[in-house]
Amino acid sequence: MAALRNIGRFVLSTKNYNSCKFIDNDISQFGINQVVKRWARFENSPMVQENIDYTDFEVIKDPKSWSYVERCMKSKYIPEPPKNAFDGLPSGWRAQNPESRNNAYFIERSKNHQLAVYLKRRDRGLRRLTTVRKIQGDIVALEAELREHLEKITGDKIGSQILEPHGVIHFRGDYVTKVRQWLESKGF
Repeated sequence: MAALRNIGRFVLSTKNYNSCKFIDNDISQFGINQVVKRWARFENSPMVQENIDYTDFEVIKDPKSWSYVERCMKSKYIPEPPKNAFDGLPSGWRAQNPESRNNAYFIERSKNHQLAVYLKRRDRGLRRLTTVRKIQGDIVALEAELREHLEKITGDKIGSQILEPHGVIHFRGDYVTKVRQWLESKGF
């Protein structure tokens, strides 16, 4: 305790000592309080002068040169997918079958033309929910068919929750790939 008292006295005494000089040659003429006061406000800081260390640049308005820049920029729109890719592309993506709209329920694709099936993790990753969104039509029939399919694959009872006003179904567990495969087989 005595050591802390002595250190505290030393720190307080150096703060009151205004004639303390810095060893550095650039600011040796200033005391401690003068340096703190000097840089404390924007108004007291020195004016910024033009720096010659910056990289030079040139504004080009040539359309031929600008085309190389546009290739690097993010696209402003999402391109339409091929219409007749029902069998799938080499990437594994499949187009939505137009006949799938004739069912009692319909699942709309996202703006990036992907199925709206997501995995949500809660409680530090211990609780996993498979979420199917953008459902239109008879959501209860879709939930019953999907739950029956998942129970047949896993051999366990599957807990589910229907949010009918939002068009969302939650399944307890991580079944994202199984649900996506089932939806793609149905043409969604």
